[in-house]
Amino acid sequence: MTTVTVRLDEKARRELEQIAEEMGESISEVVRKAIHLAWFTTMQERMRIESAEIAADPAEQEEALRIREWARYLAS
Repeated sequence: MTTVTVRLDEKARRELEQIAEEMGESISEVVRKAIHLAWFTTMQERMRIESAEIAADPAEQEEALRIREWARYLAS
């Protein structure tokens, strides 16, 4: 397991301690969860941007139309 040292100002330290107390977890566990949440949020934003780019691509729109037509054909 990796150890990370972080310098917290007084406000951040109080907030971290309060979150840990409210969650009933160690500060280390709260920090791990915060890192995971930051990663997850970053991945969601990346997927949102990539999805918007794909949706705006005329070639992708055309392929989606062909897939929908094929699906309708299979369903009939």
